[in-house]
Amino acid sequence: MSLRVLALSFLASFFLVASYANHRVALVVGNSEYGGQDSIQTVRNDALTVAKLLKDRDFLVKSALNQKRDDLRIVLKSFIESTPINGTALIYFGGHSMTVKDNNGVEQALLLTVDGNRKAILLDDLLEQVAESSAAKSTILLIDSGQGVPPGYDKRRGPVGLNKPDGLPECVSLHFAMNPNTWSDQGGLMAKKLAESKNSPLEDWLREASQWRLSTCEPGSISRPASHAIAPPEKLIRGKKAGDEWVSPHGTVFCWCPENGEQSGFWVGKYEARSSKFPTKSNLSGRNLPAHSLKQRDLANHLSALTEAEQKADRLPRGWTYALPSPAQWEYAARAGTKGDRYFSGNPALYANFADLSLFETGNDLYQYAASTSELNDGFTRFAPVGSFAPNPWGLFDVFGNVWEQTNTGEMRGGSWVSPQEYLKVGIGKIPPSYRQKPGQAHHFPYASEFFGFRLVIREG
Repeated sequence: MSLRVLALSFLASFFLVASYANHRVALVVGNSEYGGQDSIQTVRNDALTVAKLLKDRDFLVKSALNQKRDDLRIVLKSFIESTPINGTALIYFGGHSMTVKDNNGVEQALLLTVDGNRKAILLDDLLEQVAESSAAKSTILLIDSGQGVPPGYDKRRGPVGLNKPDGLPECVSLHFAMNPNTWSDQGGLMAKKLAESKNSPLEDWLREASQWRLSTCEPGSISRPASHAIAPPEKLIRGKKAGDEWVSPHGTVFCWCPENGEQSGFWVGKYEARSSKFPTKSNLSGRNLPAHSLKQRDLANHLSALTEAEQKADRLPRGWTYALPSPAQWEYAARAGTKGDRYFSGNPALYANFADLSLFETGNDLYQYAASTSELNDGFTRFAPVGSFAPNPWGLFDVFGNVWEQTNTGEMRGGSWVSPQEYLKVGIGKIPPSYRQKPGQAHHFPYASEFFGFRLVIREG
């Protein structure tokens, strides 16, 4: 294996694990060595300056300097695909850029790489990749390029500077150092503005550094860093308060549920277990979709082996185990100290993926359970990516809706994407009549189903 492949493999693994330790991640790209008169000597220093400023803002930062096109494509792919769920991802690009017209006369913005022969990253391709593969709550793109078209490029193929894109994917904010189709003989304009106004609130700070900005992000979409999270490879310890986070060596985020007199403290998965960590044969699986179609005995064997391996590695104290929650633990965690059927008021479609208009309109044999009102429409016909809805007060997502969650007794809790609204009561875990064994009897499911998933706990004893 070549050094280049090893380096890129390391970069991919870095983002895959480290991104879960912080809700803010950033990739800083600085391309300065274009050769001869095309070089921009200040870009390297600008990139290092921005990286430092972002670290001070609680971003986990990786820098990539003087990138060739193929290398940059791999770096961008690794970064985008490992963004933290509901976190904030930021990509800074410093270097040459330009606009060209394709064979149909459509203007396209190019971010130029350093390997010559007019090789570049198409800005539209980068935006499409973010839309398809990022799990972040918001993605911020900073394009710090104020140079004109570098020598060797045909200025007649398009306007000087970057063109204004027609639109953006949802939850993306795009910032230019210069207005579209303009240029400056000064590089690093955005980096300079960031350094000058570093004490501003984060969203204002980024906005102030932009000559031109287009955003589809809602106000307040930038995530708060999980600064209280205990990152691997530290040994697991007890939490101090409800909602404290611990990130396992495998990148799973757990939240602390404190003692309440009846229940001992334990760690519970912040999200439903994902298909990427528990792959199945289902054709409905995806990187950020909930794991499903797993038999309980297979899952129990996996958790037993995981517990043994973590104890041998001295990352899990003796007496603590990875497991499925008991029904009582699940209900305690789901309610998060509240007493009612739900921990919220208002439109349930903002908090859960259940059988609503999106399923009703399919007209399949499950539509009978679905609400037909436009007020109850979450946009997901089946599974939703985990973490797509608002969390409970202790930071747990999808505690009802999406998939029924297994407990260690075989009982199910929480509801699924096929559950009608009236079944969505936190901690109750009602089952559609067609799945009941007998009225009043516990619901045990030894078989696999695309309706059934789970979340993990780490408990003592």
